[in-house]
Amino acid sequence: MRRKTVSAFALMTSAALLLSACGGGGAGSEGEGGQQDSNPGAIGGQDEIFKRPAVDDIGEVAIAVEEGFTNYNNFTGATNNFASTMALSNVQPSPYIVDLVDGKVVIKVDGDLMESIKVTSNDPQVIEWKVRKEAVWSDGQPIDCKDFHLKWLAATSQARTTTSDGESASIFDATPTGYEDIEKLECADGNKTITTTFKKPYADYRGLFSQPGSDGLLPAHVLEQKTGIEDITKITPAQNDETVKKAAEFFTKGWNGWSADVALSGGPYVITSADLSDQTVLERNPKWWGNKGGPAKVILKTNRDAQSAAQQLQNKEVQAIAPQADNAVAQQLRGSDAYTVFASGGQTYEHIDLNMANPLFGQNKELREAFAICTPRTEIVEKLVQDVQPGAKPLGSLTFMPNEVGYEDHYSDLADGDAEAAKKVMEAGGWTLGGDNVYTKGEFRASFKLSHKTVTRRAQTVRLVQASCAKAGIEVIADEAADFNDKRLPASEFEAALFAWVGAPLKAGAFGNYAQKAKGGSANYNNYDSATVTDTWAKANSELDYEKRITLMNDVDKAMRADLASIPLFQHTDFTASSSEYGPVSYIGVAGGITWNLYAWQKK
Repeated sequence: MRRKTVSAFALMTSAALLLSACGGGGAGSEGEGGQQDSNPGAIGGQDEIFKRPAVDDIGEVAIAVEEGFTNYNNFTGATNNFASTMALSNVQPSPYIVDLVDGKVVIKVDGDLMESIKVTSNDPQVIEWKVRKEAVWSDGQPIDCKDFHLKWLAATSQARTTTSDGESASIFDATPTGYEDIEKLECADGNKTITTTFKKPYADYRGLFSQPGSDGLLPAHVLEQKTGIEDITKITPAQNDETVKKAAEFFTKGWNGWSADVALSGGPYVITSADLSDQTVLERNPKWWGNKGGPAKVILKTNRDAQSAAQQLQNKEVQAIAPQADNAVAQQLRGSDAYTVFASGGQTYEHIDLNMANPLFGQNKELREAFAICTPRTEIVEKLVQDVQPGAKPLGSLTFMPNEVGYEDHYSDLADGDAEAAKKVMEAGGWTLGGDNVYTKGEFRASFKLSHKTVTRRAQTVRLVQASCAKAGIEVIADEAADFNDKRLPASEFEAALFAWVGAPLKAGAFGNYAQKAKGGSANYNNYDSATVTDTWAKANSELDYEKRITLMNDVDKAMRADLASIPLFQHTDFTASSSEYGPVSYIGVAGGITWNLYAWQKK
């Protein structure tokens, strides 16, 4: 989704062990970067402190984005959506943030928000978080320990509810990853110092409460005001009464959608209007205590069609666009000096999930394997990806990207798009080819809908899958909807789903996507149920040795390859295009995509 004839393929991740540096927002550079290294740095090492630069006021900026902002609380299983992150990345406070330095994604301490973050002990692991005295929400109330406590409570509360399918689930619908390892959270210094003591080590602590872990802070005092709860820090994870239920009710519903009185800002921008579909407006936060951002006003305009978004850019209706990478658009805009194109292999990956709660898939592994075989992954990459990202190949892992240290291809043994090989698997599994050229087995018929959000490239992907798998006796029915990602996907209302996960440099952040639902899989939309994956990934989260963590994460991927509940297709090309008059415009998925460094944009 990204810069001027730039092929900065490798977004590297490592937390620099330097102190007190001002960043310029990450301009990027021509040419390819090195391999991405997801090692976040020494456990307890001193992280670099980032402060937003002083920049000029450039007035109003408009950006065309693929999908609109929908929910202020983007941290529950029901709301988890990248589209909202684009609006929230400069709104919700995050102790750790990311910066792009010479093509490398670097995790840093947000020095505007935090005075310091220190690991004061490794045995037991103890972390001290000091929030700056001047840090306040947009209503003037302090950002403090209450906000940290709310996140910990939501993630670890033992209060349960029963879902519509009879499963036990957290009433807060929040992933416990990392937070469940915190034994106690203590407040001091007028609630500006937070101390977390861990009952067992947690390697990716830089993702807690923070952007690198697809997380952030919410204004706990708003929840108190709306529920009548006097002090959120008095509610414990073990508590299960009407008070905690009131807190959970507001946490899961009170911050859904957008309302100015509850959707406060603790960052450089505040959302001033949002129709939750076509347009979201951000303006400078008048209570922000740091350097003011470059754009005084930012309008995010939804446009799902890449060609149409490019036309908006050419007509000067917008100054930047962030569609899914499109071959024709990339070639068209790269051919003009009027535009800057950023294209980079990032952390986002396209894949197909099979709903394991559907007996068609849950009871028929041979169908899952045959479908994986007939899916023409190489053809998809060659026709839909390589013009934007030359050299791209089918993705061979669900835990690492090709330009990350640790990447191993565990899917290369699949007979890519081979209909005859797929048919052999089906017939060996007892399936019979019918007169309509579709396999059947007892009550089952090898026919299902492949659902996705309305995106041109996804529709093209489905057509390629349909044509290839039809030759293998598997009928794939196209099913698309503009709101699929926002509504049906998190509700598991699909048979098979084509979508992308926005990955993160810290691997613990994706645990909730694949873990068993009862053990933290709050975003496990395809109902995958593997004790091996859950337990091995949990072990990796507690492993402080980086190399051992890589081995464990590859063991996780091997287990997922054996089950084939998910089929990796390709690493997304992070892609943006902008008027050459504006910059630095680039892209970091976990930090909000194109808006990650909005505060630093300038007009040349």
